[in-house]
Amino acid sequence: MTQLPMTQLSALPSEHDPRRWSNQRRWAIAFIIWNLVAPIDIAATFYSGIQQQVQDHFGTTNTFATLGVGLYNVGGIFGVLIGGPSSEIYGRRPVYIVSSVGFVSALGAALSPTITCLLVCRYLSGLFGSPVFATYGGSLADLFSPDERGPILALFTLVLQVPETEANAIERKLLKSRGVVRYAKVTERSFVWDGKALLTPMTMLCDEPILIWTTLYHSFVFGLLFILLEAYPYIYHSHYSMSREQAGLVFISPFIGNVLGVAVYFLSLKPKYEIRQHIIQTESGGKLDIEPEARLPGILLASLLMPAGLFWFTFSAYPDVHYFFSVLSGVPVGIGITLFHLSLINYYIDLYPTKSASAIAANTAVRNIVSGLLPSIGLPLYKSLGIRDANLLLACISCIGLPTGVVLYVFGRRLRAASRWAKQTGFHVLDSPSCPDATEPLLARAPENHYGGTTPTC
Repeated sequence: MTQLPMTQLSALPSEHDPRRWSNQRRWAIAFIIWNLVAPIDIAATFYSGIQQQVQDHFGTTNTFATLGVGLYNVGGIFGVLIGGPSSEIYGRRPVYIVSSVGFVSALGAALSPTITCLLVCRYLSGLFGSPVFATYGGSLADLFSPDERGPILALFTLVLQVPETEANAIERKLLKSRGVVRYAKVTERSFVWDGKALLTPMTMLCDEPILIWTTLYHSFVFGLLFILLEAYPYIYHSHYSMSREQAGLVFISPFIGNVLGVAVYFLSLKPKYEIRQHIIQTESGGKLDIEPEARLPGILLASLLMPAGLFWFTFSAYPDVHYFFSVLSGVPVGIGITLFHLSLINYYIDLYPTKSASAIAANTAVRNIVSGLLPSIGLPLYKSLGIRDANLLLACISCIGLPTGVVLYVFGRRLRAASRWAKQTGFHVLDSPSCPDATEPLLARAPENHYGGTTPTC
């Protein structure tokens, strides 16, 4: 068998390069992936709507019944930490197959004879289903260029039909079919469990300031959804004597906000991004690409809308104020949650081209930790602080997102220069220990070249 050096990686043939597949094939694959993501995502929150029925059916306490939400997210912590780096080592397709088969455990939750069995099945559902959240971002990066990523809808079909899209996995498969071995470690890695590589998400979370701060705020945003799932029924029952079913209708407001957030992103932010991308590529003759920071306007807008909605809710949720005014506050909150998520995931994909799955895995793991805890402390928080003060606390915490977004927008290029994994601006700082600039204060280093270069200066 012919051996090729590890460093000599030739471009994939067009028939095996995901970005050069036909539009119909690429979109069909994206539809399949989103069809898997949708039910797993819905399963994380729909339990809250039937929590009271679960509590009554099994005769258990509210705290114990609430574990159905928390355990699903706890299972997701381990699922994404395994699935994200595994997709970068062994390919995306095996992760999707394992997730789709393992998620059948959700059926066990529906048929559980006891509350214990239900909670175990909820945990297993989160464990097996969550890897898709760390993997789908990498799949989109494999299939589409930054200016091609658009709205992806669900399509009911079999996930087992998803072909491999990860470049290294495709190349290993092609070389194997031709009897070529690039390097002994490559073939061994296809079969050996690489425990060290699976620590990549946590390593990135500890070493990457951008990932740390965006993950912390995204965790609050995600956890806010789970707090509201518990808070809305309590608030509208206390102030307006609504039943849990009536209070559930209040969630129509943030849902409308979610729809409007998608519209704002794809009808306003995305076209502006594509125009800027076209201008940069035209002026540079196709040599330069747009900076990842071009994704941040959506995050900045979301960081304004969420505090506005929460302060609106704080000062309108009173018994002597018609409930319609407080219900409307959910619209800007819903817009902000959706805009922030869409913008941040695309930012990660552009920021970490080869490690986007691990970055998203680290983000999702922390989000699941937070969302696993918040449902259990949501009601105690409102009962101990009072409705107004609890709402005010959440609104004040949400204000942290704006200065964080501004720092990333202004100093993002310099922060990327200090990263081991981020897309660089013409030079790499930490890859070489002999680089003199590596000892300078991070924000004191000015970017040297135009974005898009790949040749290190150190």
